[in-house]
Amino acid sequence: MRRGNKSLIPLNFYNYVNYVLPLTPSTLTITYKSSQSEMTTETPDQIFSDESSFYGDEEETARLEAQVASYDPEPYWGEYHQNTISTKQYNLQNPMSSDVSMRDASPTSTSTSTSLPQDRRGRTESVAQFLSRLPPSTTELTSSRPWIWMHNRQIPSKEGDVPALLRKGHELLQDYENESALLREAHDKSGAKTTTGLTRKLNRLRRELENDLLALARDTGVTHGKWMLFPTVDQVDEIWGIVARAMEEGVLGDCAKVAPNDGSGQARLICVHTADFGDVEDVKRVVKKMVELGLFKNARPIYYKSDVYTFLDITSKNDYGLKASMFCSRDVLKGS
Repeated sequence: MRRGNKSLIPLNFYNYVNYVLPLTPSTLTITYKSSQSEMTTETPDQIFSDESSFYGDEEETARLEAQVASYDPEPYWGEYHQNTISTKQYNLQNPMSSDVSMRDASPTSTSTSTSLPQDRRGRTESVAQFLSRLPPSTTELTSSRPWIWMHNRQIPSKEGDVPALLRKGHELLQDYENESALLREAHDKSGAKTTTGLTRKLNRLRRELENDLLALARDTGVTHGKWMLFPTVDQVDEIWGIVARAMEEGVLGDCAKVAPNDGSGQARLICVHTADFGDVEDVKRVVKKMVELGLFKNARPIYYKSDVYTFLDITSKNDYGLKASMFCSRDVLKGS
């Protein structure tokens, strides 16, 4: 299945991962309620027989199970999770939880005198209370809580024009696809024996696209980026605690977020954001502090990604040949 030149994973794979595998059919019951009566339907075991095509034929089931077995959590948390329908719907309804909107929640939108925000620290809540209330190892992922946030209250909030970024960014990507297709077509018709000339032209076109996207990010104010950590489930509470306390002290970036528990048992994503991907000194300062805090060892590098690439769904395996990450900690810290 393709849209233009962009490959898409078949929808039935995500249905299989997200809906078929987690269910225990023998225990699931669907209940309908009305003002007059309550009716319970048959369980899925009664609805779908072994011969049912609901699960696909044997070949399809085997193929999907093989894909699930090879599932890598890093692209999910770093790229796919941020672009799921539930996450995007939540960000549209609650723009302060998007990658670009870094403000702490206002009292009217997050809490009353008897409640606390369910995806971030409350205004009067201590860091210790916040960490105890929302430990990422056990706090469940929901449509209203795609991330758990911690903000540096010493840094003023900054908003970006995400709709403009998306509109103009997709236009730039489409222009690149159109121009690269014309270059390839001309190369094929030329009868050239090598691809050297084509490669040179595509590389130049790709550099122009990268520069245009970063310029667009500046024009629309979407300049945030983040260092990404992938702790295991048994480490995530400890590492998130270090990040949260450092954020409170104002020694890291302007905010951080951690992926809640999705039930998979896979490594979690923690993002430590900085306000401007172009401020290389600040990007370097933050990653040096992360090393000092023991959040990672420089022998195993971590990577920094701009929010513009996240919003435009430019992953490590993109059709444009763009490098998904802007910085590698090993390169940034070289000579430090």
